[in-house]
Amino acid sequence: MLVISVVQTSWLICGKMFLALKEVLFWAPWKSSGAENDSDGKDVVHRITQEEYEKPIQDAYVESVARLSYEELDDKYNPGPTLPDGGVNFECHCVGHLVASPCGHEFREAIKCQKSAGSEKLDEGACAAEFMNFMKCVIRTGCFKSTHDLNDDEEGEEKDAELEDLHETDEVPNKTGNGA
Repeated sequence: MLVISVVQTSWLICGKMFLALKEVLFWAPWKSSGAENDSDGKDVVHRITQEEYEKPIQDAYVESVARLSYEELDDKYNPGPTLPDGGVNFECHCVGHLVASPCGHEFREAIKCQKSAGSEKLDEGACAAEFMNFMKCVIRTGCFKSTHDLNDDEEGEEKDAELEDLHETDEVPNKTGNGA
């Protein structure tokens, strides 16, 4: 059970453990049959017996990691969405899905603008254009629609039409919600 915690704790450790596991499990030549081979560029399916699966991993590194406590494995470095220098941590799991979305470029531009503008400028409507570009992209691509949203009835279609009208205009609402 500790090995599972180790894998979940660190990708680096996970990678090293995988290499060790690979050496232990895949030391023997494997036979593939028919459609399971790599001749067409697809993955090869390897089969192992229950006995081979249950055999303990015999690797010094894996054994040393298994003896470590969670506190020893956790490096405590989790800066969150803001880096120590005040910049945006686009690798944070909290925004990673936004960065990797079809609207990732627009999202990054909006967040960079927000971070560089002071709170006074943000109160005055700074970065509104960047955030509207991001929202227009979200509306255009539908990249954040849930399954529930996709199955909405006529009311949902009316809302989509209203949002599409917003997309077609280049107006960026100011702080009061009126066109700029």
